[in-house]
Amino acid sequence: MPTYSFECRKCRKKFQEILTYSEYEAGKRKCPKCGSKDVAQVLGTFFAKTSRKS
Repeated sequence: MPTYSFECRKCRKKFQEILTYSEYEAGKRKCPKCGSKDVAQVLGTFFAKTSRKS
């Protein structure tokens, strides 16, 4: 399942959540620190793991 990074617009707390695509589409996220539902997704790092040997 994908990991998404979010930032609360109220208290500026950054947090990550592991969500299924259907949970992500539902948009029912809230800040774990202050409980606000005013959160924005932030871009995070990405890496790909392959089976190819270098």
